[in-house]
Amino acid sequence: MFREAIRLDPRFVSPYGNIGDSLVALNRFEEAKALLEEARLQRIDFVSIRRIAYWLALVENDADAAARELSLALRMPEAIWASNWEAGASVFTGRLRTAHDLFRRSVQAATQGAYKDFAAQWAMQDAESHAVVGQCAEARREVAAGLELNRDNFTLERAGRALALCGAHTEAQALARELATRFPSATLIKRIHLPVIAAALAVQRGESTQALQLLEGVRRYDHVQVAEFWPAYLRGHAYLQLRDGRAAADQFQSILDHRGEAVVSPLYPLAHLGAARSAVLEGDIGRARARYRDFLEIWKDADADLPSLKEAHVEYQRLRH
Repeated sequence: MFREAIRLDPRFVSPYGNIGDSLVALNRFEEAKALLEEARLQRIDFVSIRRIAYWLALVENDADAAARELSLALRMPEAIWASNWEAGASVFTGRLRTAHDLFRRSVQAATQGAYKDFAAQWAMQDAESHAVVGQCAEARREVAAGLELNRDNFTLERAGRALALCGAHTEAQALARELATRFPSATLIKRIHLPVIAAALAVQRGESTQALQLLEGVRRYDHVQVAEFWPAYLRGHAYLQLRDGRAAADQFQSILDHRGEAVVSPLYPLAHLGAARSAVLEGDIGRARARYRDFLEIWKDADADLPSLKEAHVEYQRLRH
């Protein structure tokens, strides 16, 4: 079955949209491994295949395998596609300083190689990573740099989210209007990205009910890969603001149950923290402790000055006494 799929589906040799991506997104990791083995036996090797293998290694916490796959990808003619992988993995583990340096290198390599669209997108990944952990001065700088390079939909979407997370209402709304004006018939922009930007602004203002209303129509798209956990994550935080532990827990658990949809998203480890706080609201101290431990394990090598990390340590210690 896999052999035939590889032969017939040209997307398998493309850096995006291939069969392996779909299997990983569905958490069908063993099937993805089998697909890669079929490719290996047929001596089929592309950067997209190495990317899937890299993701699977990260899911299994196999640092050696991940390093090996990255090294192989970086020796390929299409190495530019892999130049931001390590940066994304560093964000996942809370190593923002390392990630920033790696993103800067990848942006520089893309710019020198005349891949300005890649450079802009990776600058926005850097910006959004900073915004997620509350480093808003850094996020604003990266947003400005990325928009100087390109203003495609991917760049504008991430820029809008990053600025919304930082409470930059005027700038985020301006980018949302630009998206709506330039891409009026783009379903994913209309149904996912614009409501997410608006909901992020509402959460920042403490307008939890409005945020939930804005995200209600997004539910059918929650597990579309481009959503990257954002609808559930923002709903979870809105419910936390409303002190509805059960509803918040459901949203964060929906992220934890679907790691494959966005393997290196920082929202996955942060969903453990959200789940811990949800359990505290429910009075389930045992579950709260377990979730705090899960988060602190993933971020055991994280930058020590990250607010979320410092808060998690304090909250966890409070539960131990």
